[in-house]
Amino acid sequence: MGAPLDLASAVAKSLVLSNLVGHDSHGIIRLMEYSGWVQSGNLIPNAYPKVEWTRESTSLIDGGWGWGQSASYLATETVIDSARKYGTATVVLSKTNHVGRLGEYVDLISKAGMMGIAFCNTGGPIVAPFGGVKRVLGTNPFAWSVPGSADFDYVLDFSTAVVAAGKIIMAGMSGESIQPGSLLDKAGKPSVNASDLADGGSLLAFGGHKGSGLSVLIDVAAGILSENMPAAISDSGFGNGTIFIAVDVSRFVSLDLFKSVASQFENIMHNAGEPNSVLLPGEFEYQTRCDREVNGISISSGIRENIEETAKRYGVSLSGLL
Repeated sequence: MGAPLDLASAVAKSLVLSNLVGHDSHGIIRLMEYSGWVQSGNLIPNAYPKVEWTRESTSLIDGGWGWGQSASYLATETVIDSARKYGTATVVLSKTNHVGRLGEYVDLISKAGMMGIAFCNTGGPIVAPFGGVKRVLGTNPFAWSVPGSADFDYVLDFSTAVVAAGKIIMAGMSGESIQPGSLLDKAGKPSVNASDLADGGSLLAFGGHKGSGLSVLIDVAAGILSENMPAAISDSGFGNGTIFIAVDVSRFVSLDLFKSVASQFENIMHNAGEPNSVLLPGEFEYQTRCDREVNGISISSGIRENIEETAKRYGVSLSGLL
């Protein structure tokens, strides 16, 4: 698509990692969406992100409207380095496209011995607020991580919509119905038909007023600080205004003590129900990755066909790859 090798490799690594940990909605299915943005000029494939400015424990990353993954890796490195110096740090990411799976980046922060928080407002409106039927909010994901046991860190990562838009797209490609209570059609009526989203329907916020309220704060905070603007106000209609926060836990307790207690807590949680019935945040992803690294990643025929069409436009042969 015109990306230099290092940027292309970073994006490819991020997409495949999402498939490996079981979040296929943020995996290679995104190649189709990204190629469309490149063709429309919304995504500049050879743009490199840069640190626009740093003041004490705060920094602004200019993504140059390039790949969101590359900009997010730079933001993650920057917030970790700054938190090591100051104890806590905040980095705002501006002028960037889809950043991928937020959990990937807060996981990197927790692997550095820190607590990580990230949230972003996601371009054009697609979610109706609690009590409403019109699109005014983005899917506005939120992620939070802390160092965990020897096997995995605790990583919470979710869309503030009942279901991520990418999973609706996947359901449509696979010919599946979506769970009730996730979607309204363009007339404001409940729907389980994935195609209704593309036809002007609206996603719903999770948890009623609670999820809707969280989405509002993410839209306002991340939208304004990044200058991406809240979804209903944004001029561009795309982009991910993102905020990354890191807290060095060793400023309060030793990292070894933190991880030891986290492991003890993990055992308590596992004993709270039947075997394998209780999973901690991040454990599903860990188990899925262990399985898929051995047994491979299944791709539906619908997704395969769409990726093959994208590959043909760029003269890429997928023989033996899918």
